[in-house]
Amino acid sequence: MSVRILRLRSPAIMDLSPPKGMRDFLPADALRREWIADTLKIAFKQYGFVPLETPVAERFDVLSSKFAGGEEILKETYRFQDQGKRELGLRYDLTVPLARVFAGNAQLAKPFKRYQIAPVFRDGPLKKGRYREFVQCDVDTLGVPGVLAEAELLALGSQAFQALGLAVQFKVNNRKLLNGLLEDAGVPKEKQAGALLSLDKLEKIGSSAVLIELEKERGVPISTGKKLLKLFDAIDSSPKALTTLAKSMKSTEGKDGVQELQQLFDLLAAFGMQNAHFVPSLSRGLNYYTGTVYEAFLPGSVITSSLAAGGRYDKMVGDFSGKSEPVPAVGISFGLDVIGDALIEKEQPGSSTSSRVGAKVFVMPVGETQGACIKVSQHLRQSGVSVLMDLTGRGVSKNLQWASKQGIAFAIIVGESEIKEGKYTLRDLASGVENRLTFPELKARLME
Repeated sequence: MSVRILRLRSPAIMDLSPPKGMRDFLPADALRREWIADTLKIAFKQYGFVPLETPVAERFDVLSSKFAGGEEILKETYRFQDQGKRELGLRYDLTVPLARVFAGNAQLAKPFKRYQIAPVFRDGPLKKGRYREFVQCDVDTLGVPGVLAEAELLALGSQAFQALGLAVQFKVNNRKLLNGLLEDAGVPKEKQAGALLSLDKLEKIGSSAVLIELEKERGVPISTGKKLLKLFDAIDSSPKALTTLAKSMKSTEGKDGVQELQQLFDLLAAFGMQNAHFVPSLSRGLNYYTGTVYEAFLPGSVITSSLAAGGRYDKMVGDFSGKSEPVPAVGISFGLDVIGDALIEKEQPGSSTSSRVGAKVFVMPVGETQGACIKVSQHLRQSGVSVLMDLTGRGVSKNLQWASKQGIAFAIIVGESEIKEGKYTLRDLASGVENRLTFPELKARLME
């Protein structure tokens, strides 16, 4: 009698990693990100901004409209259909949704100052500090035409980065100035948007590579490209550069851009901001900018991406509403993900264990004291202290070991003797020092 052996195929191992360029955040990282967002919200509210929420998906005709982000960003846009065959896309920034909302809600008073902290999506190349799903923290002012709005946003940005413990430098320029330089160099109008994308790389790849890109990819004749780069070579970042440009530039639009920058730097001085400087090649990649543009970088960091960026976009909202007159708008966007990477690299307070733990104190019973532990925990929570209570029934040494590994600052030991005396043992988990305290003393200590 023959025996047939059945060979069971082992099931395929499922790949449990998230999509490329997207990440899970375990508690320590998630708490750090929460701390960054909370720190930014404090700055936003101090300057009078109010929250706005928009959907993660937008109609694709909104995202792809000629007055939105432009051709370059559409290459990185996640596009799909819903069950009704409607064309949708994941938002690639928070500015286009803001413009759509403001254009569709005429009752919103000007100036309208809003903030939004939410994920956006771009199917682009990956590098340190750059991902395909990332969180933007945006603040925008709509309805204010002058550069005072830009100055306020840059001052807010400087204050926010100080609170985060990051010594950034802001690079500042003006698209009107850039348009003027392109005009003076003879770059055709239809090629100017592409030329700006190449010029934005001047600091990164150098003038020779930019010249090649202008000719090969942007269709700018080599003679025109050389003339353009010669204009840029003649500009430095000194305080006198703008005065020199005001005299030498022929373009009326360019002169307007120079004047706006001069006014902006005067206002920044009034705000006491000293970490902003003029960078003539900075253009920002999106087509919707119409005036001042800026980016924040961390000098000496391996992270070369900007930590925040923005500028003025006066045409977008009016175009969305179908009206001919522009609606003044300016904003700045902070990259939560790249800020988190910068904090880890620099080992700032936001990356330390103390700022990432979920609770300040761990309450642990010894013996049958769960009821007393619940009361202590609830009273402390109602007083604003974050509390973890033991739910496992582990012994004292294991509980202390576990709490210490979580980065919790204190442990409260509640045994029969503590209940009888009306005093609780508070243990500093870093130093090992213990004190017997009444509940009012305990609360006061933990609320310090």
